[in-house]
Amino acid sequence: MRIGINLLSVIPGKIGGMEQYVRNLLSYSMNAGDGKTWFLFLTNHNFHTFESQSNVHKIMIPENANAHQLFHHWIRTLKLDLWFCPLLVLNPADVTIPSVINIPDIQHEYYPQFFENHALRWRLENYKSSALRSSAVLTLSEFSRQTILQKYGLPAHKVHAIHLDASKEFSLPFDEGLNQHVIQKYQLTPGYGFFPANTWHHKNHLNLLKALVILRQKYDLRIPMVFTGFAQEANQSVVNFISQNQLWDQIKWLNYVPQGEMPYLYRNAGFLCFPSLFEGFGIPLVEAMRSQIPITSSNCGSIPEVAGDASLLFDPTMPEDIAVKLAAILLPDIRDDLIAKGINQAKRFSWEKCARETLAVFRSVVRK
Repeated sequence: MRIGINLLSVIPGKIGGMEQYVRNLLSYSMNAGDGKTWFLFLTNHNFHTFESQSNVHKIMIPENANAHQLFHHWIRTLKLDLWFCPLLVLNPADVTIPSVINIPDIQHEYYPQFFENHALRWRLENYKSSALRSSAVLTLSEFSRQTILQKYGLPAHKVHAIHLDASKEFSLPFDEGLNQHVIQKYQLTPGYGFFPANTWHHKNHLNLLKALVILRQKYDLRIPMVFTGFAQEANQSVVNFISQNQLWDQIKWLNYVPQGEMPYLYRNAGFLCFPSLFEGFGIPLVEAMRSQIPITSSNCGSIPEVAGDASLLFDPTMPEDIAVKLAAILLPDIRDDLIAKGINQAKRFSWEKCARETLAVFRSVVRK
């Protein structure tokens, strides 16, 4: 099978968990040794970040080129059997060979107010039409699968829920030298709460910050937090709230952190707090389980499905509830119980399984 993959939207370090999805899925799939040939369509901002090998070929699409025409040219010239778009929509939309897309979630159908007008319009114009045109739709959880089926009216057999895993860095042996490097580089005092997320509206930074204020004012409890991630649409309101409420002495914001250092940010944390309002999966949940730290998280979207019984759940719209759970997760008995449950829950996830189930979908649409 000759598979073309549109990777033009992979912007290193900027697209959150979906970059880890793409890189890990491809790594495990391409090493399956089952006779497939892969053609990666890249651009100059990511070409150097993917490796060629005997069954993997890289093709550069210049940024100022007519990508639509080039895609059709290469699909014909390379005699591809399948076209895979792992990031959101079918491009080109009029591809004439079997095609598979991945829609991680359809948050815009539930929270349109979180999107700028042009982004919302683009999603409304492209998501459903891509889902209807493609041969199969992948998504990241049964929660997302059900929302896609309900909103887009697709037949059940066309949409496939395939869970992810933490990136491979979380399965490497512990490196004390790297651990000390990370502690010193970021001046970490172990035991902080950790929240890795770009400042998109749905990540719900503001209600977590309000919970920190409640803990400080009502209970005289100051929990240090470490945040990572790029500035996005909600960033200014988040920064303003921190300043107005004098929270900077509790918060360390690290922006982008190289992937190899991330496991050590988790391992030195006291817990993960994940207050998101809407998730298609939630890779940080599995990263925390693999790092053997406890979790407190939202009860929304896919989070209960992924976390299972390994998280202390809260209502993410209620800062008081978040505050109560943040205080509870500091208690030794609760921490130990959640860590044990997380170790067990993490067994449900693997990139090998993700790759195997994805390749099965590829084979099914090509056979048809």
